[in-house]
Amino acid sequence: MTFFCRDKLKAYLSKKLDAEELSIGSTTRRIEGWSMETFSLGVSYFKDGKRIEKDLIIRMEPRSGLLEPYDALMEYKVLYQLHRAGLRVPEPYWYEPDPAVLGAPFYAMERVLGKVHQWSVFRAALDSSFRLIPDDEERLKLAQDFVDNIAMIHILDWQAWGLNFLKNPGPGTQSALSQVELWESVIERTGARNKPVVAYATNWLKDHLVENDQVRLLHGDYRPGNFVIREKRIVAILDWEMAHLGDPIEDVSYILGSPWRSAWPRKWVCHLLPEEDFFSLYEEKSGIRIDRDKLKFYNVLAEYKLMAVGFSAARIFSTQDNPDLRTGVIGTNPYVALFNIMRAIN
Repeated sequence: MTFFCRDKLKAYLSKKLDAEELSIGSTTRRIEGWSMETFSLGVSYFKDGKRIEKDLIIRMEPRSGLLEPYDALMEYKVLYQLHRAGLRVPEPYWYEPDPAVLGAPFYAMERVLGKVHQWSVFRAALDSSFRLIPDDEERLKLAQDFVDNIAMIHILDWQAWGLNFLKNPGPGTQSALSQVELWESVIERTGARNKPVVAYATNWLKDHLVENDQVRLLHGDYRPGNFVIREKRIVAILDWEMAHLGDPIEDVSYILGSPWRSAWPRKWVCHLLPEEDFFSLYEEKSGIRIDRDKLKFYNVLAEYKLMAVGFSAARIFSTQDNPDLRTGVIGTNPYVALFNIMRAIN
């Protein structure tokens, strides 16, 4: 966890906001969006003789985190363009590259008020009566919003909206291969790449790459916990650090993943709606056909990604580079993901 100097931050914000008599209220480290260090703070100041009060979110590159290497600028630029395009994202205010301010590059954005549903995979697995969203009216509204938003992301003209800085993998198997190689590199940094079962999973993915002829913008981590809800509607989509260009079926399969499912016997997608309802609604809203033959590959890839994140968490927790207890919990998950991979493959 990073602790920054409030006096230094006060001086910086006074200059950045052209503010007089600026004061900083309570500063809270957020539990959502925690792969980057995320803080909320309130500021009060005078400008042009008027009192202004503003709530800010600061997203800062961590000293050591789950998804190294980090690039706060990339996430800021994605948010900037998506906010211009009218998608439901927090308004980004500015990017600060100078690590002298807070100890690492960061960006500031709007704080969107509302609640974030923090799912519990363990409770869902052990308690068949558990419902993340007990109110059926709210659940049905959120299900519509949930699908609307991922459809809007996938059909956005990313070239027209200035997202060309994201690497275009190109046609054919490059969308699939680029993601396998990305997460393989994360696993290699943890020292787990040569474990026999990890090597088997890696080789299986490379031997079963799927084709893609429609490169789309992907969120990369769209699920409960990564959106803000107010008045039974999704008002902001969070955590864009894994945004990239690729095959929309990759995002779809990730959404279908077992960690985000409700408890048996419903097994609703992201605790919101049955799988076939999700399929039909997504195809209706996006105009993109879900190629069922691709789902197995991308299911394995999704578990491979979760395995990589788990190994990364275990490494930074065991070395005390990041002693946050949540990294220790996530660090217990890679072998669950491996089990799911072997089950999916066979």
